[in-house]
Amino acid sequence: MDDDRTGLDADTVSRLVAKFSSAYLETRWTWPRRFEPLTSYSFLLTDPGADEMDPAELARLSDELQIKLFGERGFGEVTLLLFEGPLEAVTAFAALDASAVARALDDISLLPAGGRLTQIRTSDWELIVSARPVEAAAPSAAVSEPPLIRFQGVYLISNQVFVGDVISATPASSRMGLSLLDGPAHLPIDHVAFDSDCLEGGLAMLSIAEFKGVLYFPVSYSSMARPSTRALYEGMFAKLPADRRRQLAAAVYDVPRDPGFSAMTQLKRTLSAYFGSIQLGVTDPEFQVEKLPPGIVSGVNYVLPEGDTRFRLKALRRFVERRDFYRRKQIWASITNVRTRMELEACAALQVQIVTGPAVCPLGLQPVGGRVRPMDHLPVAA
Repeated sequence: MDDDRTGLDADTVSRLVAKFSSAYLETRWTWPRRFEPLTSYSFLLTDPGADEMDPAELARLSDELQIKLFGERGFGEVTLLLFEGPLEAVTAFAALDASAVARALDDISLLPAGGRLTQIRTSDWELIVSARPVEAAAPSAAVSEPPLIRFQGVYLISNQVFVGDVISATPASSRMGLSLLDGPAHLPIDHVAFDSDCLEGGLAMLSIAEFKGVLYFPVSYSSMARPSTRALYEGMFAKLPADRRRQLAAAVYDVPRDPGFSAMTQLKRTLSAYFGSIQLGVTDPEFQVEKLPPGIVSGVNYVLPEGDTRFRLKALRRFVERRDFYRRKQIWASITNVRTRMELEACAALQVQIVTGPAVCPLGLQPVGGRVRPMDHLPVAA
């Protein structure tokens, strides 16, 4: 980090970094994951449920530090170094001073043995040096390995029960779990491939289990708006069991603030042939729900934005302030990307009925639809 760009002395910057980093980790790095400070600039992170850390998640910390300290993006003053390895190697790396780390970046023999170093600058990251050999998988194995299918529960606060699950599919090569419910950093890049993998995973679940509740299938709005890919989607949807239609829901994502009448009408015509309900995922708290044709969708799911707690709660209240528009249209208004207990309790206080996100249910290998769970005992175990 470039102290000169902040206009602050090194000790003040050190205290600010420690303060902001601790606050971020307290709200995001939740149990059973743990963290402890080693120095003002370094933290020991442990995650018993993962073989390696998720750079995209830590990129959010880099991004927030950038804004807190500099008030703007794009200059690259904040750079995080993620060192992964056994405890003794991590501890040795944390003990290195800035000049020793700089030398180690040019000469990896100076790094503690047995670790891997990743450089993270805001929204991108790069594996820059490695002190342990990385075995390359055979190309054929990488191609043939299936995606990881996982589920996240949809929670009804008033009844304290999970009413269904949203499907997710993460490619074997991805270092980050993909999800519609965990914020923009976890959204897929290849929408068609993601939606196709989720559909196949949902079909497999329906074939081997008496699924309880509603199963939500991701559907890209932008892909459905193009005639060529819409035809592809219709071929995929034709595989869905017609006798289970009431249990199947379309979770439409990347929806614009003011979708056009004709596009929404076409979306409704296509999806209603296969799904019992349609839900729109939106990122604007002032989404123009009042312009939607009557009966066009069952629900609108607002994705809480990136930012600190105050900013996210303010956005939540802005969305809830428009609740009367949703009531007039008889559309359920729900909240996703709920990350903390404070946000969950704010949703309950504001009488939001349906919530999803990491503070409700993380990605899990089995669906939780039909499971009763008191709100005080959330998040449910993955």
